[in-house]
Amino acid sequence: MLSEAELRLLAELRGERSVSALAAELDRSRSYTSELVSQVESTGVVETRKQGQTKFVSPAGVKAVELFEDITQRHAHIEWPSLLAGAALKTLYYLDSPRSVSELETCAPVHRSTVYRALNPLEHRGIVYKTEDGAYALNEEFTILSQFARELAHQLHRATLDSYTHTYTLLWESVDECLVQTPDQIDADNFHATGPAQFQTYGIPLLARERRYYLYSETATAVTPEALCCHMLVIESGTRTQSYCLLLLSHVEFDRETLRTQAEKYGVAETVEALLIYLKTRGMETTATLPTWDEFEALAEEYEVAV
Repeated sequence: MLSEAELRLLAELRGERSVSALAAELDRSRSYTSELVSQVESTGVVETRKQGQTKFVSPAGVKAVELFEDITQRHAHIEWPSLLAGAALKTLYYLDSPRSVSELETCAPVHRSTVYRALNPLEHRGIVYKTEDGAYALNEEFTILSQFARELAHQLHRATLDSYTHTYTLLWESVDECLVQTPDQIDADNFHATGPAQFQTYGIPLLARERRYYLYSETATAVTPEALCCHMLVIESGTRTQSYCLLLLSHVEFDRETLRTQAEKYGVAETVEALLIYLKTRGMETTATLPTWDEFEALAEEYEVAV
């Protein structure tokens, strides 16, 4: 997310300003401000143009910037850059509904003590409050903050992806990760290949299409079988895809609780639970989108998977 200095620059930027004028408003050197502008420009929330030797900066026409301008103008008495810096925006991202500290710790993901440090000043200013059951929630007047955090994360994902490809579809995203479909090959740190092509890693050679799929994550080191199963269901959740997920779960060692946690994260918990029940009952308990057990056995035999 954005640092305090980057948020402060965005808060000061009303219309177009020269770098020199911005430096004076921020009470910083021109060289520091120029470097800061470059950092913020890379996120796509500001735009620059040159006129002779003078560089001008203006807010970009993206939703995150519109929301931030609304917040800072409507509540001009609040020192937003310092209040939203650090883990605050990550925490606010998940306050679209009331959540406990444990839930925020898992979702963000940040340490419990960090969650408290982010929430305490917000609670002190009446921006968030505790519900009767101890969860934290945004006061109605400040629900826009969660929208801003989500739009900002979306913008940062787009800026990252634009550095590597201009043809892509965002299939899923969280505060610091996203699942993307693209026709282009991306060989870069933090991009992990996933989707049908990755089944070959586990000895299940699915036919790979021209589309490629990547998980962008600064924390993940690889795509686990549990994550791959969930990615497949995000990509497409029809009978064929569910059958492939059943093949994977039959063929590899996986942890059921880890799979359930991943399924919650990716919003496919109901489907994953149906897959686990299907395998446990050998197709006796099934759904309309799952194959018959005979069909699944035939598919497993085709791919030499024991079920």
